[in-house]
Amino acid sequence: MATPVVLERPPVNSAGNTGILSQHLKRQRVYIFPTFQGWLYLLMLIVMLLGGINYNNSMAFMLCFLLASLGLVCMLHTYRNLTGLILTSTKPKPVFVGQQALFPIQLDNRLSQARFSIKLECSEPNQKIFQKRKRYQINSISLEAGKQSSCHYPLATTRRGKLALKRLKISTHFPLGIFAAWAYYEPEFYCLVYPAPQGQKQLPLATLHEENLDFGMQSGTDDFAGFRKYRPGDPVNSIAWKAFAREQGLLVKQFSGKGSQTLILTWDNVAPMRDTEARLSQLCYWVLLAEKTSLHYGLAIPDTKIEPGHGTHHKERCLEALALYGKH
Repeated sequence: MATPVVLERPPVNSAGNTGILSQHLKRQRVYIFPTFQGWLYLLMLIVMLLGGINYNNSMAFMLCFLLASLGLVCMLHTYRNLTGLILTSTKPKPVFVGQQALFPIQLDNRLSQARFSIKLECSEPNQKIFQKRKRYQINSISLEAGKQSSCHYPLATTRRGKLALKRLKISTHFPLGIFAAWAYYEPEFYCLVYPAPQGQKQLPLATLHEENLDFGMQSGTDDFAGFRKYRPGDPVNSIAWKAFAREQGLLVKQFSGKGSQTLILTWDNVAPMRDTEARLSQLCYWVLLAEKTSLHYGLAIPDTKIEPGHGTHHKERCLEALALYGKH
């Protein structure tokens, strides 16, 4: 059972720059049908009705009609258990191959009735009725009146690139299990899957070199030496915010330090590897290692060139380029 959390409610059926997509489960979107147990329940009622007619037993008639009324009330509650829910999804965080991609799903219950035993499952669209369904993990969720609940739907990753969560089915058998109500929801968001970081543990020395040590051109911790234009990957704390406030643009403070090392990761560094995926995995490992050791590094692979830089944004650019290599 997912734990209800208080979240800021986005507008219904919204998307765009917010990275949020919501869908309201209106009555037209919810389907209902008897389950296998429901058909057995109906068969039992028919047998009881025939028995009552055959023996002209008023008690059998009363019990049969009572159970039939119970079934109708159950159908109404099963249908209302889904109607009016609002499903909201956001873009998942990138992962590496082999990790689980977690798709955030939020259920918003804005009505005054509680919801129980709601299930989420991912099934292939356009699937034939008698075809064996490929089921993924199912989450059972309950919501109090006026509350929200969030969960993460997991999918296994076996290859790099964009992993999309296909049509999501939300269903319930509450309260007696003789009816099943369901609706469909397509999040339209994908998870970016990076290559698995594997390979040689040392950075390639062939492209490791010292930057120009001219005075006033490097970032250091000694005397102030001037400004230069901001480049993607520069540390935020080195930006001259006072100059930016004076509308002079983004400038970076320069000091007379000893210089820093720059690493250019190229396709030639992994040329001995014949398999493309192994090459990408090795470059992925080197990108993470260069970021961890605070090196300024760049990436040069076929059709993609990223200038040297450093920082979280620069690392994500490099990893995204490796993940989408050959996928365009």
